Amino acid sequence: MAGILEPERGMTASKDHVVSGLIEKRRELAGIIDQLQRQLDQHRADLTHIDGTLRVFASDLDPETIRPKRAYRRNRYFARNELSRLCLGVLRTAAGELLSTDDIAGRVIAAKGFDVGDAILRSAIRQQVGSIVKRLHHRGTAEPTGRGRASRWRLADTQ
Repeated sequence: MAGILEPERGMTASKDHVVSGLIEKRRELAGIIDQLQRQLDQHRADLTHIDGTLRVFASDLDPETIRPKRAYRRNRYFARNELSRLCLGVLRTAAGELLSTDDIAGRVIAAKGFDVGDAILRSAIRQQVGSIVKRLHHRGTAEPTGRGRASRWRLADTQ
């Protein structure tokens, strides 16, 4: 009979270990959520005070119409502005050749020495390249040919 109960004790000890680990992880996450909630409450109070002050100094301004500023999200593959510089470099070396965002992304990946065959990485960088060439277009640095995914890019004539 004792041999039958032993596996249950082993299971219980193993289960207790898992349960205690989950409890600790839950405590950790609950603490992070509490801290973030306090920060959120403080930021909302600060925003309310700023809105009130704006209404005093500019009574015709509705603070709700002010669009929030996007937070800068750190990119793990590139240093700040590095991808923009690489895209410009690719467009310069293309010597007027029309390049898709996928072509530009492929050349950037090769220039950085990343795995050219990594489809997930290529897709992520292609999206970022798309945003950058659009920004370059708005600045007058790059010009598109075509629309949407079929668009191709080159440096704008600076004459």
